[in-house]
Amino acid sequence: MKIKRSDFLKLMSVTAASAVLAGCGSSVVEKAAQSTANSQASSGSAPAAELDLSENIALKINYAAGNKSRTITYNQESPLNLPDGTNVTAGMLKPVWSHLQQVLNVTITDVTTQDQKATEMIDTASTTNFAEANIFGGNSIADDLMYYGTEGKFVNLSQMMDQGYLPNFQNYLDENPDVRRAITAYDGNIYHIPYIAELNNFARSFCARQSWVVMLLDVNNAPYDTATELTCHYKGFYAGANARYGANGGSVSPMEGVTITKKTDQNIVELQNALSVKNGETLTKTFVQYIKDNYDYASPSELFLGEKAAYDIDELVALMRCIKANPGYLTDGRADTVWPMFTRQSSYREDLLRLSTYFDGVKAHSADSYTARWYIDADNNVQYTYSTEGMYNVLCYLSDMEAEGLIYSDCYDLTNKTNFRSTLWGTDSSDAPSFGFITFDWQASSTADSLNSDVVVILPPVAKVNGVWQYFIDNGRAIKPDGWAISAAGCTDEKTLRRACALFDYFFTEEGSTLQNYGLPMNLEENGSYQGPDGTSYPKFNQWMVDTCNAVAKGDLSTFMRDWMGSLIPIGYQKDIGFEYQYTSERGFEGWVLLQGSTTTFATYAGEGPKGDNPNYYKMIPPVFSLTLRQKETISETTAMDDDDVVEKMFNIVRYKTRNNPPQGITIPANYEEYLAQFEARNLADYVVAYQQAYAAMQAAN
Repeated sequence: MKIKRSDFLKLMSVTAASAVLAGCGSSVVEKAAQSTANSQASSGSAPAAELDLSENIALKINYAAGNKSRTITYNQESPLNLPDGTNVTAGMLKPVWSHLQQVLNVTITDVTTQDQKATEMIDTASTTNFAEANIFGGNSIADDLMYYGTEGKFVNLSQMMDQGYLPNFQNYLDENPDVRRAITAYDGNIYHIPYIAELNNFARSFCARQSWVVMLLDVNNAPYDTATELTCHYKGFYAGANARYGANGGSVSPMEGVTITKKTDQNIVELQNALSVKNGETLTKTFVQYIKDNYDYASPSELFLGEKAAYDIDELVALMRCIKANPGYLTDGRADTVWPMFTRQSSYREDLLRLSTYFDGVKAHSADSYTARWYIDADNNVQYTYSTEGMYNVLCYLSDMEAEGLIYSDCYDLTNKTNFRSTLWGTDSSDAPSFGFITFDWQASSTADSLNSDVVVILPPVAKVNGVWQYFIDNGRAIKPDGWAISAAGCTDEKTLRRACALFDYFFTEEGSTLQNYGLPMNLEENGSYQGPDGTSYPKFNQWMVDTCNAVAKGDLSTFMRDWMGSLIPIGYQKDIGFEYQYTSERGFEGWVLLQGSTTTFATYAGEGPKGDNPNYYKMIPPVFSLTLRQKETISETTAMDDDDVVEKMFNIVRYKTRNNPPQGITIPANYEEYLAQFEARNLADYVVAYQQAYAAMQAAN
């Protein structure tokens, strides 16, 4: 959502304004004069504290990202020449951070070990009481910032807000109580400000080659392949007593006035499995006839494409089979193998588990992060998703799909660092092309014209989610476990503490938010704006930004902003969806319009959705849990439930169960009892209790 117009300089007193702002810019002086009169008027809040910017204050920042390109220091080999003639070279602050020095009259020193991981930085800094810097931050350390905050190592921001500091952040929390609840420690205080993604928006979605759907389902007398035959293992989910049919095909209508009816209880997977010969021709003709017998679409491809799409997980598997069995037809003879489903890279393999939603709403991740392996049950307790019987069943379904060759075989191997999306969508015209059909990923990058102009966003499968037939994507934008905090030992004098608070607060003003989301004023079109598919206007990048990004970052604007300019670094701020809109192709825009115009529900912190079995089903869990020392000890005493070995064992089921060919030394659980036993051997019960206690304490603190 758009941040409320609230000027940073409301912090300043009327009497001190002219002296304090000397050298800071006339526009700032004007804003101060307009805003200070209202500084005492915030209902229910402490009067805004006076801030004297006349004295330059030195601030040391330790922001670790495990990647020197992502720190606040410019570490590119080649200089960057800004439009105003400034030449930025290696070792200098990035342009946005140099600009911040002028706005806040501070001298920023980056004391980060440039390639150090954030967790390593925290471990090292904790031994010296976080005294060597004023501000500490990084990626995936919010739980540490929260824990050390309760230990008195980081400044209590709740207390600072009670004293009138951070008024803009205070206003933001007042307007976004879900954020406040998510970052409040068990003692009722806030100690860090997180990177807050574009809340109340879809995160990722299904993106696929549209021409393949049309070629397979809409072309009369198509020259389907007959040479490729499949061995079918997947038995179908909506079969037998679980058959799906009736009004809306069991779904909610995607657009106003649209009704989709599935006429019979036929299951396409069962029809395909019954074929004596399962090749590209027989599988596809059977599917086309099934669609004609069960739906009233003008074109069979509408089952998947556009606003009337109402396919279920079985129909998606059936389509994947048709794709797998028609490599020659779909690629004009350029390939003898195609891959129906893939993840962007092996480190994203857990995205395959998100298909669990479409098997009666089984939970995998209750937020965008793979570590969010929890759901909130009807009794308001958190439960670990990876150990459930539903998840085991999903792994078995995925194993059936894997055995049919429907999932890209390299997706599971963490040693393979290839970008599969670039390979399977981006090599069509190369001498050695590889071809893939569908993935679950970010819309802006997946629909980029430079990647593949045939890729479009499609609605998710319809499913019985939380006991209600609907379209659902369990992947809303989330508060991230990244951010920063103010060191108590590093800010023992009042002036430094005030200026550190001022820096934190600045990013929750309109001016500071624009700087962090879009870069320097010189990088934006003067009086220009960009209208997103939601009808809202956003700042528009000028031609220098576009040209320079193309020249140095291969057109990747997000990378250019972070690694060259210093914006979008995951410090404490609210990400603006307008950046992504502007960075999205026309087809990506159409995808936003499709999803936003549909009845598709997605997970949020508020947790609103069609009423069903569990009133907490749609709620995302907090980005991190506030743990006591004893809870941390309990968790550490269990055999790490969130390490790579747990996930590896899960994907061993996917790789080897149906094929029945595990390598020597790898044991595949034959049933859920054996699967659960692996988690119980890791002290699952104690692990869950510790997190349930932490979640309950956080709820009570709010």
